[in-house]
Amino acid sequence: MPYLIDGFNLLYKFPDCEALMVQNKLDDARIRLLTILKEYVKITGKKVRVVFDGKKHPLLEIKNETFGFIDVFYSLDYSADFLIKEFIKKDINPRMTTVVTSDNGIIDFVKKFGVRITKSEDFAEKIIKTIDEHYEQKIQEKDEDPIINPEEVQYWEEQFKKRR
Repeated sequence: MPYLIDGFNLLYKFPDCEALMVQNKLDDARIRLLTILKEYVKITGKKVRVVFDGKKHPLLEIKNETFGFIDVFYSLDYSADFLIKEFIKKDINPRMTTVVTSDNGIIDFVKKFGVRITKSEDFAEKIIKTIDEHYEQKIQEKDEDPIINPEEVQYWEEQFKKRR
């Protein structure tokens, strides 16, 4: 199930991204969000498309690019809302897509197509939880020494002797 994400709407749900926006570091904030999403995609294998308002850079007319396995779209002279709605209208099976936004205008529109909706704040929490649990599990795997009882040792010794 692919995610179609309202980029700036989600960006403000991560405090470090929001702090970069307040400092007027738009590019850094976008890259930070995409880095977080890239980590999420690496862990889950989910397909993600992110739509940002405007241009990547004032002098560039880049419509889309990839960031890892994430498809990134820039709305150029349109709004991200318009582009998200167009993606849904043209989607062969929109019911398989989850739109991530807290924008009521987008939510009302995509509901007509049977699209799944996740609020940006809920999705941000899900991402953080998924990443945290993943790394917690990795740490536990490394910290735990396996305990092997004498019967298991004997079993494996016999198995290795058979192969000689």
